[in-house]
Amino acid sequence: MKIACDGFEFDFTDAVDAFVFDEKDKARSSYHGLSHAMKAVDLIVELPGDYLFVEVKDFHAPGDYNDNDHFNHLREVLKYKYRDSWLYRWAENRIDKPIRYLCLLTLENALISRMGKELRKQLPPGRPVVKWQREIASACVIVNLELWNARFRKWPVVRVP
Repeated sequence: MKIACDGFEFDFTDAVDAFVFDEKDKARSSYHGLSHAMKAVDLIVELPGDYLFVEVKDFHAPGDYNDNDHFNHLREVLKYKYRDSWLYRWAENRIDKPIRYLCLLTLENALISRMGKELRKQLPPGRPVVKWQREIASACVIVNLELWNARFRKWPVVRVP
C-alpha cells in the first residue's frame, strides 16, 4: 500500500490500512474533523498486529536544530502530535492494538539520536510505571531517510518530486 506525504512516498507492503490522518478535505473518507486546538500525526498505518503513527518533517534549514531552542521546540511539537493523535484515536475507540511512533526527520544522525533519547523520555514508550496496566506507546523511533530504509526494509520510502 503506497501513500504519499510531505514529499515522500511510503510503501507499507503489509498494511491493512494507511491514510493521511490530518486530512483537510471533508469529502475524503479519511477526514477526521481534527480540532485546530490539537495536533495530529501525518499518517496512521494499521498493520495486522499494531498501528504506526508516522510523523514526517522535511526541514529547509536542518542546521537550525543544532540550536537548543529549535531542538526543544521540535521535541515538544513531536510529543504533542503523538499525544493528541492518541487522544483522537481513543475518542474514536481505535486504540485496540499497540502503537509505534515513527518520526522521519531530515536531520543529521547525531540530532536524530539525540531527539530519539529526548522524545522517549517525554512519551514514554512501554510501561515505565509499575501501576500502569497499559502502555501509551510500544515504541518511539526517530530516523532520517537513510536510517528509515535501513531499519524498515519492508516499508521503503523515497522522495517524490
